[in-house]
Amino acid sequence: MYAIKTDQLTKRFGSFTAVDHISFTVERGEIFGFLGANGAGKTTAMRMLCGLSVPTSGQASVAGFDVAKQSEQVKRHIGYMSQKFSLYGDLKVWENIRLFGGIYGLSKARIQEKMDELLHTLHLEEERNSLVNTLPLGWKQKLAFSVAILHEPQIVFLDEPTGGVDPVTRRQFWELIYQAAERGITVFVTTHYMDEAEYCNRVSIMVDGQIRALDKPSVLKASFGANSMNEVFQALARNAKRGE
Repeated sequence: MYAIKTDQLTKRFGSFTAVDHISFTVERGEIFGFLGANGAGKTTAMRMLCGLSVPTSGQASVAGFDVAKQSEQVKRHIGYMSQKFSLYGDLKVWENIRLFGGIYGLSKARIQEKMDELLHTLHLEEERNSLVNTLPLGWKQKLAFSVAILHEPQIVFLDEPTGGVDPVTRRQFWELIYQAAERGITVFVTTHYMDEAEYCNRVSIMVDGQIRALDKPSVLKASFGANSMNEVFQALARNAKRGE
């Protein structure tokens, strides 16, 4: 069974087609890059896959559950992290971990166990009582990702998770992603950093609501005669009819 499977998935808002009959699969444990310029439809597609928006037509399953008919089941089996909001800044580090552990349905004992493990792994033991707002951005992002997979979900959705952080921190963040994938967690990630596309097992690129390319980064570069994923992206994006 695939971690994610879509078949002609479509979302319309009135006469505007935001996501236009997209079909693809994601293997379990895969790191799947979901790329597209602003306005391409990737955020709308991700919202449908997370069970937050009902498709206009087509089908999609996430962790084996139908996104239209079993959205609550989908939500129980996924993790989610966005660049804009993932943690409560006016709560302490440990309070955020406890809060999300409770939301995910973990027992008090399991939350404590995961908290100790997480703080040790991220070297945040001395910051456990710090307000999240006082942490450097890179630490916030790594903490947010770790909280998103606190309940060991089958799939984690990351919506531009490394926006605004420096290259060294981005690399450290991707090490956490690799570790999650090694534990069997499927990672579905959007990013506007084309060098990060190179870290993915496979990459899809959306243009004007449609998937115009999908394959391993090395195959895409060879197909387009490109030296980098940025060149591949530019070759596709320059033909886009709709913008931000």
